[in-house]
Amino acid sequence: MQTLIALVLVLVLVPPAAAETIYVSNEQDNTVAVVDGATMTLQAGIDVGRRPRGMALSVDKKTLFVAEGDDNRIDVVDLAKRQVVGQLPSGADPEFFVVHPDGKRLFVANENDNQVSVVDIAGAKIIGTVDVGVEPEGMAVSADGRTVACTSETTSMVHLIDATTLELIDNLLVNTRPRAAAFSVDGKQLWVSSEIRGTVTVFDTATRAQTGK
Repeated sequence: MQTLIALVLVLVLVPPAAAETIYVSNEQDNTVAVVDGATMTLQAGIDVGRRPRGMALSVDKKTLFVAEGDDNRIDVVDLAKRQVVGQLPSGADPEFFVVHPDGKRLFVANENDNQVSVVDIAGAKIIGTVDVGVEPEGMAVSADGRTVACTSETTSMVHLIDATTLELIDNLLVNTRPRAAAFSVDGKQLWVSSEIRGTVTVFDTATRAQTGK
């Protein structure tokens, strides 16, 4: 996979009349850049672990979780202090991850182990793993918290996981090298991008049938 200097962007919506803040993970200098959304100027750099990759906000928007690919961990960043205040286990080579809507768990794609690790945030421990396809990458969770989706680049599939039982529900074939996945707000559709083919495949989440491309 090609290394990007600025890998991930996260926008934080702050109180009305205030501008957004943009957080950018930088793989090559091991920082998260803090950018003012109104002026597009760099405000600060937060030192994190080695090769920061995927990022996600906590449910209360006070914490930023950062996957450190070369340290096999998730750094916990206090956004008010702009510093790392804790660490979570992630499994090997964390790529991207999602925060469950209950705010208690992370679902992490472990690229080298072909697994998804489930992390208990409060307990700072891995409470389960799910075997998926080769090179898991993109992660998504439905708004109701019932279903987690994981794309596997080499297998060209999106895998659906029951967030409660941690059982693999289904494996859906998509076009070559799927990357990002996203559920629609109403939870009725799952969208999956395929890097090589330049397509987005759409699935009905109730029937798991492909409805568009």
